[in-house]
Amino acid sequence: MERFKDELIAHTGARMIIEKGGMDTRTAHALQKHGAIFCAFTGGCGVLAADAIKRVESVYWLDELGMPEALWVFRVENFGPLIVAMDSHGNSVYEGRF
Repeated sequence: MERFKDELIAHTGARMIIEKGGMDTRTAHALQKHGAIFCAFTGGCGVLAADAIKRVESVYWLDELGMPEALWVFRVENFGPLIVAMDSHGNSVYEGRF
């Protein structure tokens, strides 16, 4: 999915993406251009994330991409802890710039 992140941000207006790994330079540029951030879940906190999900609002591209790569929209409460790993100013914990 990484190769589509810049287009996803541009076409959907997403202001935050939550995943478990870093993004490439195309995504970093899209974050800056569209004022978005990339957040990562703290390692080992998967159960906290699952408990915070109250319902699935919608799922996109499930048939085309499969369950792990589909775009999931959740209704959540007390979701976190999250780390802002890349911001709209070009800072990145993966590049040592934060």
